[in-house]
Amino acid sequence: MATAEGESEDGPRETKLVLYHFVTSFYSQKARLALIEKRLKYEEHDVSLPLNENTEPWFMRINPSGEVPVLVHGEQILADANSIIDYIEETFTDDSVPRLVPPEDTRAGRRVRYFREILDNLPVAAYTHGCILHPQLTADSMIPSYATAKLKGMIAQTEQTLQKRASEHPDLSEAYMKKQKQLQQQLQQHDDINYMKRLLHDLEETLDFVEKELVQRFKETQESGQQMWLCCEAFTAADIALSTLLHRLTFLGLSRRYWGNGIRPHIQNYYTRVQEHPSFKQVLGNVNNILWSAVMPTIFRMVKRRSPHIMTGASVLALSASLMYMYFKRKWVFARGSWLGQRLVMNIWSSSNV
Repeated sequence: MATAEGESEDGPRETKLVLYHFVTSFYSQKARLALIEKRLKYEEHDVSLPLNENTEPWFMRINPSGEVPVLVHGEQILADANSIIDYIEETFTDDSVPRLVPPEDTRAGRRVRYFREILDNLPVAAYTHGCILHPQLTADSMIPSYATAKLKGMIAQTEQTLQKRASEHPDLSEAYMKKQKQLQQQLQQHDDINYMKRLLHDLEETLDFVEKELVQRFKETQESGQQMWLCCEAFTAADIALSTLLHRLTFLGLSRRYWGNGIRPHIQNYYTRVQEHPSFKQVLGNVNNILWSAVMPTIFRMVKRRSPHIMTGASVLALSASLMYMYFKRKWVFARGSWLGQRLVMNIWSSSNV
């Protein structure tokens, strides 16, 4: 994998790329996809959103918005997935590193910029949060029915945490209050079902554009049989945006509405194909595993925090093995009111935050 180099008195030295992220965070997924597609070596730090680590003082001092992902590269701090993608594209340009954005003066480059502008500005947090609050808007959702009411209580709990930390850390008070206000505004806006219906209707038009573009790619290569991605032969930043979007919509139970039952068949074919793409499999995997992959790290983190002298490494492994067994045997480990069920809802809420 490629690395970055800086200068020291002794000559060139490696400058680490450090990524702060969370596994179910939509924007974290975009950043990780980009780093892997660029074949860049980077150090990962998991910031647990269910445990509110993103609002702990150490992280707020890195990113006052309290959101992931954040990429640190020497003195550079990038606190937005699209900024991260642009930064690594502009910084790592040698021939061994794939391009995520083709040159501006090429047809592919123009296509990528056009679809990035459309896809990168979609309100994915609103889709996620709104579909949790209004499950009647979805079909085949992977979110348990009891999550809707529980999440409102968790939002109130998060607001209390923000208020408490603002009083304990006066230097960060403004950042905490800003985040609290943003949280309140999001809840009010996303709880409006008519607003959500308009957003989901507008998404129909966006996906119509995508379908037409995929039809055009199919026509361009129909005779040769060559498969192309959204804009060209290469997997670009536009594909990162589209693939993560389709994955999130599937998780929310919206795939049937947007590309099921013969609707937008080229999007359906694209999603089927992208699920086998190496970086997608590494970062996103099967949509059925998205919550489980977030619950397990939370279990380990909570055990480490709360009972380091009680839970030995062996007992933690035994607990994990038992939970995995129950999961694959389809037991009700995520039942309403269960401890693991609470962790599940926390991870759903964290997915709606970023």
